[in-house]
Amino acid sequence: MSALSHEKITPCRKRPTQRDYTTNTFSAPTCKKRLIDTDMSCTLTQGELVQGPLDSLAEKNIDVSDVENIDPIEDKSFYGVEPLDMLAMAAENKALTENYAKLVLENVNLQQQLSSCKKKKKEKSIIIEKSFGCEKLNSKEYQYYTGFSKDRFEDILKFLVPREGEDIIKWTKAISGSKQLSTKDQLLLVMIKLRQNFDFSHIANLFNLSTQDCSVIFLNWINYMFHRLGSLVIWPHRDHIIEHMPPTFKQDFPNSLVIIDGTEVKIQKPSSLHRQSQCYSDYKSCTTLKGLVGVDPRGSITFSSMLFAGSISDKEITKESGFYRLLKDLISSGKVNVGDGVMADKGFTIEKELKEIGLQLNIPPFASSGSQMKSADVNETIKIAKHRVHVERAIARVKQFKILSGRINLSLFSSVNQIWLTCCLLTNFMPFLIQDKQ
Repeated sequence: MSALSHEKITPCRKRPTQRDYTTNTFSAPTCKKRLIDTDMSCTLTQGELVQGPLDSLAEKNIDVSDVENIDPIEDKSFYGVEPLDMLAMAAENKALTENYAKLVLENVNLQQQLSSCKKKKKEKSIIIEKSFGCEKLNSKEYQYYTGFSKDRFEDILKFLVPREGEDIIKWTKAISGSKQLSTKDQLLLVMIKLRQNFDFSHIANLFNLSTQDCSVIFLNWINYMFHRLGSLVIWPHRDHIIEHMPPTFKQDFPNSLVIIDGTEVKIQKPSSLHRQSQCYSDYKSCTTLKGLVGVDPRGSITFSSMLFAGSISDKEITKESGFYRLLKDLISSGKVNVGDGVMADKGFTIEKELKEIGLQLNIPPFASSGSQMKSADVNETIKIAKHRVHVERAIARVKQFKILSGRINLSLFSSVNQIWLTCCLLTNFMPFLIQDKQ
């Protein structure tokens, strides 16, 4: 028995027959665009079927010779719209290609204009956002950042850069900061690093630079300042020294032309154990570098050696620094006479070496073992110490440049001698330690 409620089953719909498009006079429904209405195509004659599309193709500037040369008898597809559709799509493709080329060219032009506008906007923003530089500092800020007054800073700039606007440094690579900052601001950057020892990242933030550009500018400038300042003749003639000698010093030591002393600067501990043992200082109880400094009776630096390992003795550094060789040259040139004196501390047991040159050594007398120091020796010690303190004051002024008073990083070891000598000679641009009494 059937499960359905009715006995007769409705027959299914007859499957439709597939339309044969080869015998039809209109294009298949799959065509993207119909040029002729399918309803009207049945009533058009053979000539009318061709005439309508050709008019539309002529409006698109398409050569109709391709259609007119077709033989209707040999080409059976002529009575259909397939060739016309192909020509129409070719025309449309050509038009789209031309429009695409125009759009690409327009896009390139717009991108060039955009990049140019961004570049100008960036340059303008740099000028507008520049909030730090020589033009923004007052006299007190000059003193804080550089250690010099504004006028003295200008004098240093004129000495380092005699011709205004001169390109004194040949940059080995493209440094944007060298173009962004003026020569005056570049010198300010270097002086800030020497005086305040700010991190390069902080200085770069002040001047709106990258940290790498800031470091490269500093290293190039410190090398230039080393050669420029090192070319100065800082040891004057003995007559000039004696003429400007303080009265008390001239009364006690009229022939002493220089006061020498050693000083140490702390450094980051090297990884090599051998280097650690060489640089370890028993006096400072850490790794240091040691230099020899000589000043005239008024406190101006007249000699500065390179830096040596901290374990070197005072006697050895005097020999290795070239101080004896300098004295011989000064005697031969007439700036120093035979019999002139050198003042030093007790650690400089160099009396024999100076006698060979023809000079005398003024150091505090040593106490005899097991006996009390004589009264004359005590007075001599007090007298020497009273004048020798000026070299320590000069060294303290050098270490006001905080790059030397702190612990020097190993990353600056390649330029440590340049930094040391530059800071020493920059103190000669400061007022005399001992001022003339009015």
